[in-house]
Amino acid sequence: MASAARRELLVARDDERELVELARRGDRDAAEILLERHELLAFRVCRRLLPPSEDLDGAVQETLLRALKNLPRYAGEGSFGAWMASIAVNLCRDKLRRRRLVPFQPLEVRGDDESDPLAVIPSAEPNPERVAMARQAMQRVRRELVRLPRRQQEVFVLRFFAGMDLEGIATALHVDVGTVKTHLHRAVHRVRVAAEEATP
Repeated sequence: MASAARRELLVARDDERELVELARRGDRDAAEILLERHELLAFRVCRRLLPPSEDLDGAVQETLLRALKNLPRYAGEGSFGAWMASIAVNLCRDKLRRRRLVPFQPLEVRGDDESDPLAVIPSAEPNPERVAMARQAMQRVRRELVRLPRRQQEVFVLRFFAGMDLEGIATALHVDVGTVKTHLHRAVHRVRVAAEEATP
């Protein structure tokens, strides 16, 4: 009973750094709460960076295990979420490297947990022609996303699918914010050009 009440108190805490310190000292409840709070972030990153044939649940589980194992190494620089995203991105890189896949697979919506930020229907009253044009635009956009350089894909996924801010992305990828802005600008420009070419 006391453990359940203590856990509720921990869940109510907004101070992530305090939870991290408790988890680093061996508090299992604090570690569990931290991982629960960031599990969706790990899922979104892995889902967008790994091909559909990859075991998504296994990748998320492995990300959480790596985070737990390396918790004593977390220096507290940046947010815990950025650190978790970094672990997820590195795990995806490792898996792709093992499969000898250089480009990432197309980004596909595999669930209803979020709307696709790229899916834009040009009109509120879609007719068959407009729907066909929108589908064609989406196909071009997805093809262009696959063609993006690896770093641009990672930045794009972390920004638009994981919802991270620029500083968090910089921390997760171990680069400067200016580098993130450059990669994001280039990725968005290429995707936008592809979408505009698809619409007459």
